[in-house]
Amino acid sequence: MEQSTLAVLLSLGHGTTYVASLYLFMAMFPTPLATIHDRDHPHIMKQRMRGVTLATLVSLVTTSVVLWYWQSSNEQFNVTQIANQLGLDPRMALPSVVVALVLMCVLFLGPLIISHLEGMCGWDMLKRVPGNLWNQPIYLRNYVVGPVTEELVFRSAVIALWSASGLSLKMCVLVSPVIFGVAHVHRAVSLYVKGDALGRILMSAVVQLLYTTVFGWIAAGLFVRTKSITGPTVAHIFCNLQGLPDPTKAAQYPGYKYFIWLSFVVGLVGFLVLFEPMTRPGVFVPE
Repeated sequence: MEQSTLAVLLSLGHGTTYVASLYLFMAMFPTPLATIHDRDHPHIMKQRMRGVTLATLVSLVTTSVVLWYWQSSNEQFNVTQIANQLGLDPRMALPSVVVALVLMCVLFLGPLIISHLEGMCGWDMLKRVPGNLWNQPIYLRNYVVGPVTEELVFRSAVIALWSASGLSLKMCVLVSPVIFGVAHVHRAVSLYVKGDALGRILMSAVVQLLYTTVFGWIAAGLFVRTKSITGPTVAHIFCNLQGLPDPTKAAQYPGYKYFIWLSFVVGLVGFLVLFEPMTRPGVFVPE
């Protein structure tokens, strides 16, 4: 079997294992107070986090073994190089985070202005995060475990395999995020079980698929260009904090309506213009 084919199959396996782990742990440790489809129930969230953590470790170990096998003929190949391929080079961590934060702030210029008008921007937001995250697992899931495990699986493991197998960087950036997007469509099953209308379920699935795939392109681009998983992870947390951009909210602020709409356009254009120079090796990211 060709390495590229094996890389794609392993990536599909990583995605399947990740999604399956969400339900496996809930089935193994059920609670009479909730079903496996109550994704926001504290017990269910905790079991899901345990499941995806284990799935992530399995994906990283499997990927590392495959990378070692493929490149074992190179006498100079070592564990450090595997870590670098997975985006775990500590030298790249801080530059990747800085670049990701700047680019995401530019891209989300419109939503950030709306958040400011709503009084949701600023350090006061941090006061809302509880001291004991385990007792409020929704924060831990949305802003720690979810982003970290998803980026390690769908960026570190998947792109490392695709790149090492000889697939082009274009394929890594544009095609691999589709796996990430499809992996989120399983939420439609929970909506169906809860009795939601079919049209609403389909609309939700399409929006989820498109939004996660587009974000996947951004995260994959950051990973490939900055050679670190830290930037994509921070970008993921940022997006989870902001949610899906909604320009229709501008109508709630008549005095700022056109300014807000313009800020959405400026943010998108600014992101597209700045992405290449900011991620160019030797500018902010070490060569």
